[in-house]
Amino acid sequence: MFAAIFVMGQLATVTSRLYVADWLVVAPARWTLAALYPSDGITVAANQISSNRARLNILPGCEGTELFLLLIAGVLAFPTSWRQRLQGLGLGLAIVFVLNQARVAALYAVVRDRASLFELVHAYVAPTALVVCVGAFYWLWTARQPRPVHT
Repeated sequence: MFAAIFVMGQLATVTSRLYVADWLVVAPARWTLAALYPSDGITVAANQISSNRARLNILPGCEGTELFLLLIAGVLAFPTSWRQRLQGLGLGLAIVFVLNQARVAALYAVVRDRASLFELVHAYVAPTALVVCVGAFYWLWTARQPRPVHT
C-alpha cells in the first residue's frame, strides 16, 4: 500500500504541469529568509530566491515533494482509523512544511556564506536529516496509534 501511494504521488508530481516549488516552497521562504536576513533584500520570482548576497534556484525534484509524499504514503498505509490518519496528516504535513522551510533557509545560508559546501549540504546532509526527522515523527505517531483488535 505504501509503495503504491508513494509511486502514484511521484508520478502525479512528475507528470503534472503544476509546479509546486513556486507556492509551496519559494513564496513562503521569502518570509522565512526575510526574517532571518533582513538586510539581504530577499526577493522571489517563480522558483528563484534572490538577494544582494546570494541566489538560490529551487528546481524540479529539489522542492521537497518527496518528503511530503513519504509522509502521506506512510500515514495512509498505516492500519488505523481515518480520524487518526487525518490527525497524523495534519500534524505531519505541518512538520514537513516547517522542515522544508528550514532546509531552504539552510541552503540559502550555505550559498550566502559557504558556497563551497552547497553540494554536500544539498545532496547529502539536508535530505538525510529531513528523512530522519520525518521517520522519527512517523515512528512516534505510529507508536501512539491504537492497535487493531483481531478476533
